[in-house]
Amino acid sequence: MVSTKNLSLASIFIALGLTLFFIISDPLRAETPELQAVNGDQTPIGALAWIEPKSRVLKIGAPNLLEGARVERLDVQDGDTVKKGQILGIFSTYNKNKASFEAAQANLKLALATMEKVKTGNKKSDILAQKQTAISLRADENSAQKEFLRLERLYTDQLISKSQYDAAKANHERLSAQRKAAEATLESIEQIRPDDLSIAEAQVAVARSEVEVAKANLDLSTIFSPIDGTIITIYARSSESVGDNGVLDIADLKVMDVVAEIDENDILRVKKGQKATISIPGINAELQGTVRDLGGQIKKNSVVDFNSSQMLDTRVVEVRIELDKSQNEITGRLINKKARARIIP
Repeated sequence: MVSTKNLSLASIFIALGLTLFFIISDPLRAETPELQAVNGDQTPIGALAWIEPKSRVLKIGAPNLLEGARVERLDVQDGDTVKKGQILGIFSTYNKNKASFEAAQANLKLALATMEKVKTGNKKSDILAQKQTAISLRADENSAQKEFLRLERLYTDQLISKSQYDAAKANHERLSAQRKAAEATLESIEQIRPDDLSIAEAQVAVARSEVEVAKANLDLSTIFSPIDGTIITIYARSSESVGDNGVLDIADLKVMDVVAEIDENDILRVKKGQKATISIPGINAELQGTVRDLGGQIKKNSVVDFNSSQMLDTRVVEVRIELDKSQNEITGRLINKKARARIIP
């Protein structure tokens, strides 16, 4: 008869064996991407790709196609090398906007001069002249007052006529009024009124804003280069209207990339710094590159297979592979050309 103790030990061993079996045979644990990555799969990763500058191809268009934009003058040709901020040409609105900008600058200059005059007040020579006028009129008024008082006594004693008295009185009143007006004028030109200064400062602020708006419009009518780069394609030349393609395309060809569409199931095996080889139809030698950037979004593929005219519905992540600069002479003339990328994990 088997003892109870032996049966218990047997049950424990059976339970442990079954637990270990299920852990080892669990397909979910065996197939997780994290464990695959840790295992270090060294199989090369292949992908369809295309050639593109690191800067991307930048399209320069017109600010407002609704106004019927037209290129007035274009100063560059295909293949020209340009610097950032360089003027490449102008639109037909340039001359009008330039005139508006110059008028706004003149208005600002006038507003600044007016404000400065208000701040400093009138010229010292004008103030001195007005002060002398007020002093002279006060002296004349005093003399007229004395004469009027003398004639007033004579008129009271009936020693002069009423007309003489009236004339003296009128002369005194006239000089008194002139003296008061001169002193009021002197006081006004010696002082700076706060409201006058506020108005002058507001006029300057408005004039500055008008200059900024005019400058912005002038810049919009000027074609600037956004980067140091090369003119790739010109779509609208001098005197031609600007269409949907814009005026021109520009790119920096100093650093060329291959944009590879990596299958979503392989993306966890791709790391920055990994080496890659690039095959381009028509070029016998393979190009060399290094993985620089990994996209952060899974999306539908956009490249058609070389051997098929149909677009396969594949979910991919874009990976940018920087090509060796020694190959720029070749790749700089093959922008958007299809290629095959092979990344070595």
